Amino acid sequence: MDITGVDIIVRVGGLEVLRSPRAEVVSRRRAVITRAEVELPDPDGSVRAALAVGQSVSLGFGYRGGPMQQFTGTVDGFRPAGPDAVAVLAAGQELALSRTTITESFHGEPADAVARRILSRSGLAVAAVEIPDVTLPHMVFATVPLWRAVRQLAESIQRGNGHDLSRHALWLGADGLRWSAGDEPGPLYTVATGENLINHEVATTPGALAEVESVLLAGLAHSMPFRLEDTRRGISGQFRAQEVRHVLTPGGNRTFIRYGADHGWG
Repeated sequence: MDITGVDIIVRVGGLEVLRSPRAEVVSRRRAVITRAEVELPDPDGSVRAALAVGQSVSLGFGYRGGPMQQFTGTVDGFRPAGPDAVAVLAAGQELALSRTTITESFHGEPADAVARRILSRSGLAVAAVEIPDVTLPHMVFATVPLWRAVRQLAESIQRGNGHDLSRHALWLGADGLRWSAGDEPGPLYTVATGENLINHEVATTPGALAEVESVLLAGLAHSMPFRLEDTRRGISGQFRAQEVRHVLTPGGNRTFIRYGADHGWG
């Protein structure tokens, strides 16, 4: 598909759709699961009839010759999108962290090893677990979702050893799952006045997030650092993306980046 110079490939279940009125992908550091919404033309209802919750979804987009953004996930709902289209709502592969449970006890195990054991149950690759080097005397998980088990482990580490894990987040990066207070590896994107900066809303209250609107920055995801050069507001520096929202429409393709106070994941 082609939306104003952007190459897009959408597959839902057994369908490959060649045109989309609108597509959106949202990733947030404070939320484990990435979300996507793709509108599909459906003048006669045949597309909706062929789709079902639980089917696979893949969405790739980017400017020709440049980096591509890739979303892979599962259909988890639908909504009407006017008289001639249907919107497919999808959850990313991180959904396995919510739908897979663990029932297991650990005795005298390093916290790092326990975390990797929990995350590996998802079936996803584990890229990094960056937590304090502590040994857990006793840890029991009683049929809890994997993401909640990780939260339970974090609380145990904090209570029992005095460590602060409030800035840690759990996310699925390009190389696999990461539980870390650090960044997602990748290229350093720049948003600058006179180049690709469209709008910049600064935070007005403590703890709030500022938002930058840019032309499409395919490949950017939450937890990646980016550089901001706003000469009008006199703001220059490197920041971590707390939330990234890519929106593609025939009228324009945009990336919205929220940055500021780091609240970890909730």
